[in-house]
Amino acid sequence: MISKFNIKPLLLLCIVANSVLAKPQDFYKLPSGPKGPGSFGAYYTKLEYSPNWDKDWRVSDHPDIVVRFNDGGHKFVFWRGTSYIPCWVTENDIWYTNEFVERRGWHSPNTQGCVEPMSDKQCRYSHVRIIENNDARVIVHWRYAPIDVHYEHPFIDEKTGWSDWVDEYYVIYPDATGIRNITAHSTNLEKWIEFHEGIVINQPGTLPHDNIHSDAVSVANMQGEHVTYRWGKYGGPKFDKNPRRANIYKINLKSKRGPFALVEPPRVDGNIITPYLGRNETSNFHWWDHWPVSQDASDGRSAISAKKPSHTSLCHIDIPKLGAFNCFGPFGDDSVIKDGAFEWVTKESAEISLAFYKKVTNSRMFYISFDYANLWTTDISINLYDWKGVTINIDLNDYENELILNQKEFNTFKKKIDLSKYEEYRYFGEFREIGIEVPNTDQKKIIKLDNLKVSNNAPEATRLDRRVDFNLPDGSGAPDIVFEQLPIWQPHSANKNHMTKLMLHGLTKDVVQNLVPYAKSWTNPPTLILENDAFKSNGYDKTELSYAIEASSANDSASLKFTLNGSKDSPIHNPALVVKNWNVKNFDLFINEKKVSRGQDYRYGIEKSLEAEYWVIWHKLESTKPVHFELKPL
Repeated sequence: MISKFNIKPLLLLCIVANSVLAKPQDFYKLPSGPKGPGSFGAYYTKLEYSPNWDKDWRVSDHPDIVVRFNDGGHKFVFWRGTSYIPCWVTENDIWYTNEFVERRGWHSPNTQGCVEPMSDKQCRYSHVRIIENNDARVIVHWRYAPIDVHYEHPFIDEKTGWSDWVDEYYVIYPDATGIRNITAHSTNLEKWIEFHEGIVINQPGTLPHDNIHSDAVSVANMQGEHVTYRWGKYGGPKFDKNPRRANIYKINLKSKRGPFALVEPPRVDGNIITPYLGRNETSNFHWWDHWPVSQDASDGRSAISAKKPSHTSLCHIDIPKLGAFNCFGPFGDDSVIKDGAFEWVTKESAEISLAFYKKVTNSRMFYISFDYANLWTTDISINLYDWKGVTINIDLNDYENELILNQKEFNTFKKKIDLSKYEEYRYFGEFREIGIEVPNTDQKKIIKLDNLKVSNNAPEATRLDRRVDFNLPDGSGAPDIVFEQLPIWQPHSANKNHMTKLMLHGLTKDVVQNLVPYAKSWTNPPTLILENDAFKSNGYDKTELSYAIEASSANDSASLKFTLNGSKDSPIHNPALVVKNWNVKNFDLFINEKKVSRGQDYRYGIEKSLEAEYWVIWHKLESTKPVHFELKPL
């Protein structure tokens, strides 16, 4: 939980000044392996931090993974000190991560606070392994369980004992770019779930502004329209100038290369790239030191000194939202939105859980109203959540005379509730979420809920007036909120128990608008046209940034000939091929009939799977015109 420190301003300034002015040898820097460029590839290693920290780890000689690159001292690192949360590391040791899958602790009865791999201080449920490692690309698999700081798992299935798990595959190419392939497994994917947060990790002895330019985040869309946001004395700005359907951003670090991330553009207008608002008392940026390295059971501690490693959150891609609300439900047996209202057909507990998109300061009085059918006073309770995990549970048995008992028609419940009557109110911070819960029942029934309204008596500037109206109480009319029209980071695939999302990411020297061709080459890849029958194309694999080709003939002497139809809308950008069952010992590459020599810009390697061998081929090449390729066996 977040700790608050009451330190006099002068003392605070002295602490920060001493931290910043101290000699570098006074701090242990986060380890990332040898300095400078190295042979491209993934390496098992043991990254040592400090004698006192290292001695407690019960690991052998190869617990960590470092990916190195030929053209600079930048790296991609999976280290125990970050709970194996993967980080891009610049040539001057600034670390950055695109986060992980995170859940909210108060959505599951046995968890609290932040439920995430960041809480797994001992890496009990976080593991990494190298899947593919050759001269053309690297694939690393990171598997983890989101947990709270007490190592509790959320959403445990009563029948199977399984809880949330996540598989992330990182496909990395020699140009320090690649794909982040994220699959979240859960029995409750409808509740709040976050897939991304842009986080800079500050080395001990540095403040956030030592590593991040004030013009910290640049945002662009697929048309190259772009804007850069500046952090000032009020902290992070509102991302209210985002270009239409923006889907690309770059973090502007004080280094040669900066991290970027991009996803497919949203299908409707609206922002999916949003800021992490606010600031710290000692910086225009937020920063916390409960992670990395720290072994304390804390998931939120504001930093007051640069003596420890710390981290700064800057932005999100598609943080869950629904207009004024995030909507995490309904849940239960056969829960649907039917005839414009929430409807449960249930014998099990069910909840509609609604979270406010903006912070709203709590007041003593709380107003709520909703239309209902088949709800009795013993059927329903209201749960108020705040950001620290404190819950106020209001049993509507206390307001029995306010409900009209029925089993058929919609009725309306309205009530002003005095929160100061509840013991938990003393610890309650701010409204972040309201849950209306229906507990277990012995008899199956149809429960309906509509037209939920909440407000408080705060001043007009912070007044909370929110409404979810899926239909009129009589069942007529159109819903106010249409789910499918919200701008979202579209899943690559999903079903009841899993959701997969894809993200391009990496380090670049380019400005944000120059990433558009890379984005187009992925979202709308050039067509590959084969020129002989000895091979067949299995299309473009968006999960690996590569074209899949398979030898269909036993004639191993056949050349692989094809054309990539590059254009302005489908540009060629550093293409990769995966060629299966092509049993040749070596080959030459010709591009537009000119031989290309193997080197840093043209690479290949061979891999073996349980079913087949395959060549992985990568070439640094950009074109908006068709390009002819021939791979000729030697």
